[in-house]
Amino acid sequence: MQSRKDQVQAYFFVVGRLAAAVTHGRPDVLQPPNRRLNSGMVLGVLLACVLAGVFGIYGVFKPGGDTSWRQPGAIVMDKNSGARYVYLDGQLRPVLNYSSARLVSGQSGGGQVISVSQSSLTGTPVGQPIGIPGAPDALPSANRLDTGPWTVCTEPAGSAPGSAGPAVTLLLGRSEGAVLQPDQALVVSTSDSTNWLVWQGKRHRLGDRTVLETLGYGDARPVLVAPSWLNPIPQGQDISVPVTPGAGLPGPLIDGVESVVGQVYEVRNPAIGTDQLYLVRQDGIAPLSRTSAALLLAAPFTKQSYPDSPVRPIEVGPAAMAGVPASAGADLVGGLPQVPPRAVTPTADSYPCVLFGPSVGGELKATAELLPAKQVRAEAVPVGAHVAGTTADEVVIPAGGGVLARDQPAPGATPGPAYLITEVGTRFPLADVNVMAALGYSESSVVRVPAELLQLLPTGPLLIVQCALQVSAPRS
Repeated sequence: MQSRKDQVQAYFFVVGRLAAAVTHGRPDVLQPPNRRLNSGMVLGVLLACVLAGVFGIYGVFKPGGDTSWRQPGAIVMDKNSGARYVYLDGQLRPVLNYSSARLVSGQSGGGQVISVSQSSLTGTPVGQPIGIPGAPDALPSANRLDTGPWTVCTEPAGSAPGSAGPAVTLLLGRSEGAVLQPDQALVVSTSDSTNWLVWQGKRHRLGDRTVLETLGYGDARPVLVAPSWLNPIPQGQDISVPVTPGAGLPGPLIDGVESVVGQVYEVRNPAIGTDQLYLVRQDGIAPLSRTSAALLLAAPFTKQSYPDSPVRPIEVGPAAMAGVPASAGADLVGGLPQVPPRAVTPTADSYPCVLFGPSVGGELKATAELLPAKQVRAEAVPVGAHVAGTTADEVVIPAGGGVLARDQPAPGATPGPAYLITEVGTRFPLADVNVMAALGYSESSVVRVPAELLQLLPTGPLLIVQCALQVSAPRS
């Protein structure tokens, strides 16, 4: 019985005889009928590979002839020298930086740089250099634009290179710090010996030494800060001794007894365990916070309102204020802490910082926090063109990142210009939305930032197409 192998061999034998009969006219030729065809095919493939290799090697050592880059506005880079050009009006125009090339090129090509050999550029006329001196050479991609909060930290004198006084570091992006609680605050001081209380996103100017002692900050050591750290924080009411016109004059009847203008009354309600402080004015009584009451009772002029008794709150019941008119004078409660907050003293390994981020209502909110010194110092780099007391000393921006920011105007005011902030910590004003589009950005990536925060960064040249097209003469 024949095996499967015998059957296959018999099949190919019969097929071979049929092929020989068709090609040679007889079935019993001495050589296989497809031998010449197979040999020719193998030799042809080998010859094609050899020729392709020869031309490939020739192209490596002597490239040229590529003209696909000759498109108006194309950004071209010489492979050999790294020089960049923009192809305009049949000329190669050397360009100072990549941002200028993007502006000149417009939105054609999406800013893609075409890398070609030097020999491919041979024969194309080269014009005068163009571009904006000082414009950024590295642009953050649209997906690397940071829309997170900004954090401003103050550091002790001498911590930043080249800084004699307290240094300021700006961090772009979210930071991880210990947020101060509502009953905590920072006591800071500027070089002119003005003391400030940073509490609940506001800075309150503190009065004289009496105010510090009264609020319990007599033994606190104010943190010396630069104006550039303090100015971006929204300013609140000054914390000083309230002035009481007519102090010592007769006041309204309270609990059947004639009061004196300038006296402080404390209404106790034991039923619900609450108490409320009031100041007697000429036209009635005004609510007091414990902070304002402490300042009033510590003021020397308050003694004239207590001619025959110690200077302290006069306790009465809730019914004592029935029928007493309310004063129309200035509010002594709103905007100030109800109770003096506890002063927080930063340790040697932490820096006082303020985080600026959007709140629920959309406006920018300031939050005081303490950041580890290692986190601030790890990535901080000096800011170019630093102005002491005005700009930040150092900045932390991730490599390849940046921010597209616009000055946040006052309600009803015209929005300010947009700025491109690059990884080097410089803000470049953008002329219009067309410039923004030419650089590959859109209005949806813009974040609103107060002018005081933007001023922490030095300003670079205006990015505008007309300036990018100007001839840049070589320096002598």
